[in-house]
Amino acid sequence: MTKTEKALLAKGIRPTKMRLKIYKYLKRKTYAVTLKEMQKVFVIKSEVNKTANKTTFYRAIKLFEEKRMMHQIDDGTAIAKYAVTHENVTAGYGTDLHMHFHCNACKKTICLPNQISKESLPENYVTIDVNLVLKGICEKCKKN
Repeated sequence: MTKTEKALLAKGIRPTKMRLKIYKYLKRKTYAVTLKEMQKVFVIKSEVNKTANKTTFYRAIKLFEEKRMMHQIDDGTAIAKYAVTHENVTAGYGTDLHMHFHCNACKKTICLPNQISKESLPENYVTIDVNLVLKGICEKCKKN
């Protein structure tokens, strides 16, 4: 059994061929990807190969979100992006509490490694959603 299969099974997800491919793809990415980017890899290519369809693809994405294996990022570009959620997540809100960085030059959004403490919220406040995005120029673009 592969490490990816074990990770899916640990979250109660049956490791189908498509789910394994999507999760491995997201794990390899160093930045958050859009549904359109993923569709080019899995749906459009697959229609030629007849290995998957849009419904299978979208169900896998939704399942990964529900099981908190990936999270959606709203970086202010009006296009949702997705990234793998850290494996040791204990926080609520459907995702781990961390910031994201959106590069204004290359348009990539990355998850930043430092966790945010929910203790900074004043007493008697209830958090429903969290979206923490820093914007600027990434290291690679700054060099260019």
